[in-house]
Amino acid sequence: MKSKYSLALMAAVIFVAGLLVGEELSSKTTMDGRIVGLNHVAIRVPDFVEASDFYENTLGFPLTYRFDDDNGDLLFAYFQISRNTFIELLPADDEHPVGLDHFGLETKKMDSVVAHFRDKGIEVTDPFVSPYTRVNLSHAQDSDGVYFELIEAVDGSELQKVMHDWEQ
Repeated sequence: MKSKYSLALMAAVIFVAGLLVGEELSSKTTMDGRIVGLNHVAIRVPDFVEASDFYENTLGFPLTYRFDDDNGDLLFAYFQISRNTFIELLPADDEHPVGLDHFGLETKKMDSVVAHFRDKGIEVTDPFVSPYTRVNLSHAQDSDGVYFELIEAVDGSELQKVMHDWEQ
């Protein structure tokens, strides 16, 4: 029988792969912008307290930030694996089942990356500032409809702060 965290293990494997190819990714340019690496994998969970305990206490990934709605219900939380890589936890619901939700690619000069993606025929949203983390954010889908985000950790963003403050 598969563990309910088998998808989490798969996400961890994806992160390790991202770390191993990080140098290669950072050298690829898209016009004058670039994708610098895999930033996060987002997982929908049925029980945030239980999942949080697993990622923080069992795996040892510190909770870097959590955002709640006006009622105090979880919107999302980030657990830091390394300086630039995270697991994002989101609540599962009827419209968003338990499992992998999306991944995020960290960019530099996002406007150029978005323009390059559009030149390649990829539908991508205009960049906007996240009201929670203050990163530049854009949404896209791959050729199979898999949702992903482009993220730019700009000055003053929560993401830039936690990456800067990372201590090994």
